[in-house]
Amino acid sequence: MSALPSHLELVQGVVLPKPVGAHPVLDFVNTRSEWTTRGPARTEWLTSYDAFLTWSSYVGLLPPATVIRLIEQASSSATEAGRRLQATLDFRADLYDVLTGQAADTTFESAARVIEKASGRRRLVRSEDGPVWELPEDLALPLHQLAVLAGELLTGSSREHVRTCPSCGWLFLDPRGRRRWCSMATCGNRAKVRAHAARTR
Repeated sequence: MSALPSHLELVQGVVLPKPVGAHPVLDFVNTRSEWTTRGPARTEWLTSYDAFLTWSSYVGLLPPATVIRLIEQASSSATEAGRRLQATLDFRADLYDVLTGQAADTTFESAARVIEKASGRRRLVRSEDGPVWELPEDLALPLHQLAVLAGELLTGSSREHVRTCPSCGWLFLDPRGRRRWCSMATCGNRAKVRAHAARTR
């Protein structure tokens, strides 16, 4: 098998993009290639519900034991798992538009409904470290976990630090105002090569 590009990693048999967004919600919207067009992605990494679960574990959203239980649930509810995956991809597209200031009213409302539903499903439960918010462990969990975090990002101070890579459209946090590319190893280097070629013509 040939080596993967530097921005990808093989995780439990699933090829996934390495996190570059500095926030799980931004890494979520970066699970498809280029946002420069709104049609189908040239490369889609969330190709199945199981792949979405693997990604959720990879970025630390869900513990491995929860992922194993949800994979078992999905195997006996394939139609529901497929529906949850499609809802996830729809939310990702709407959320990208909201985060980049491109959302029409209907798009914003669609994203807001997912966030509000997820927030409404949380329960305050006891833990060894004190009370914590918890979502039900069902097939909606990974999407709703992301939706709650998305709501916090959109309404928090980090929102003003979200930046868009000018090459691929991926998103990342830039609190210090010094970052231009999603990754210097990919888009940054490609831009350098293009600039060098233009200078030497």
